[in-house]
Amino acid sequence: MTALPPAFPDPSAAGVYDSVLQLIGNTPLVRLNVLTADLPATVYVKLDHLNIGGSSKDRIGLHIVRRAIESGALEGHDRIIETGQGNTSVSLALAGLLAGYASTVIAKPDLSPQKLALLRALGADIVPGRLDVPKDDPEHAWVIAEEHERDDPRTWWSRQQSIESNPEAHYLSTGPEIWAQTGGRITHFVTAIATGGTVSGTGRFLREQNPDIEVVGTSFDLPEKPWAENHLNQTFHRRPGYEQLERDWADNIDLETLTRLEAREKGEIIDFAFRLARAEGLLLGPSSVLSVKIALELAVAARPGDVIVAFSADHARDYTSAEYDGPWLREHGFAEIADRWLDPASADAGNDAGADTDAATLI
Repeated sequence: MTALPPAFPDPSAAGVYDSVLQLIGNTPLVRLNVLTADLPATVYVKLDHLNIGGSSKDRIGLHIVRRAIESGALEGHDRIIETGQGNTSVSLALAGLLAGYASTVIAKPDLSPQKLALLRALGADIVPGRLDVPKDDPEHAWVIAEEHERDDPRTWWSRQQSIESNPEAHYLSTGPEIWAQTGGRITHFVTAIATGGTVSGTGRFLREQNPDIEVVGTSFDLPEKPWAENHLNQTFHRRPGYEQLERDWADNIDLETLTRLEAREKGEIIDFAFRLARAEGLLLGPSSVLSVKIALELAVAARPGDVIVAFSADHARDYTSAEYDGPWLREHGFAEIADRWLDPASADAGNDAGADTDAATLI
């Protein structure tokens, strides 16, 4: 149980801003209290979904557009095209809109209705595409983006997977924020690998301050792409024959910055997402929950005084029609999780059980 704050924050500290883009960055750290009971380490979560656009991608969207304007890359163009899975598209549409650029988003078929609605609200044009086909397939989002960029001189493709301003955004903002917020005491940084911006940019800054900091990249172990077979995983761990493997990870993933890779099955993480919400009141997206779960596992074996920071990229509300929805869970083979947490009787039982369970069991 966590004590309620005795009052609202000091109103004199409330900010006044000239633009919503100034509401990107300086996101809070929140300490875990219930799930860390009796653990030797302190665990914080960096709540980057509190950026104005609702995700950590606001940092890179703003910085990609800023750098593209400064370098002249956007000169002569008036439209930005993006192939991301939703959050980057929202952030680029937001930053681009306020800088005077229209947006086209190549959306995968299962992009959530909530994100599509946000993109349309920002005036983005939606073009269908896929990311689950070979990279030379005409339906692949990258092929479509290249065609648009080639055939329409007004269009500029941001290429978040390889553009340097992606990790640079986190090197210049996320890393310094976490270093300052922890007073330089951070010992572990845990975040999703994804396109490499957060883990590489933040990790590089933090390890420049203290080379002993562990930078832990997290990923899902999926049936269609087992982690054991993932080329990134095999290359990082120098598995026999790794030299011949084709690169299957984003250019912005810096293997020299990473000190550890961890993967977990999605069902385990979805289940833990409900436990995290009920125990700590944190409503996080699945990849963020994954990082929190691994951070807590690290905390069990940590040294007294260690400070572990897990990164939250987005909010649970983006997944209420998918991983956190009962019918979706049952349709995708997770009926047991739906029964445990979303059936009223099961939910009550889960709350009662969680109240008297020690931290190691909850993790």
